[in-house]
Amino acid sequence: MKILSKMDSLNQIKKLGLNTVPEIIIEPNDASKATTFMVKNPSSSYVLRDLSNPLGQFYYAKSEEVLDLIKTYSSSLSLAVSFSSYGDFVLIGDIFVSGDRVELTASTNKNANHRNADDISLYTNMYDDQLWSIPGFNDLIKYIADKNLMDIIVEFVVFDHKVGTKKEKVLITELRTEY
Repeated sequence: MKILSKMDSLNQIKKLGLNTVPEIIIEPNDASKATTFMVKNPSSSYVLRDLSNPLGQFYYAKSEEVLDLIKTYSSSLSLAVSFSSYGDFVLIGDIFVSGDRVELTASTNKNANHRNADDISLYTNMYDDQLWSIPGFNDLIKYIADKNLMDIIVEFVVFDHKVGTKKEKVLITELRTEY
């Protein structure tokens, strides 16, 4: 599987039936679609992300801020329920598993996000006891194995309760192979 962009990632997450946050793609100034989404998915916080490049513009916003913020984009963007609206998480980061090799960059810090989750940085094998002592790792690795997410960089958030579109403890926010 090759994932070439954020749009490919969103499509693969849906195709594979992975647990994620409610999310839509909208065009700048599409207030009607954004409003309909927020009515259907009420949340304390939303995330708006530029889909044109990996480190593109993003905002965390309350519902009353979303309509003004979508006007600042010049191309398609995603509007999603923020995972922070589900409460405290156990583990956040990204992981790559290939055979028995594991690359994990993550954090247990409740204030972390995917751009700064680097308290834990391991390049090891599945037999390393350090991995199994990390809160949430057992749930994460089981999810990756069950969903056959090997040889893909997986951005995740692990909770101690069920969340997201599929009501599971592991939430997938992005998949990457080529970007």
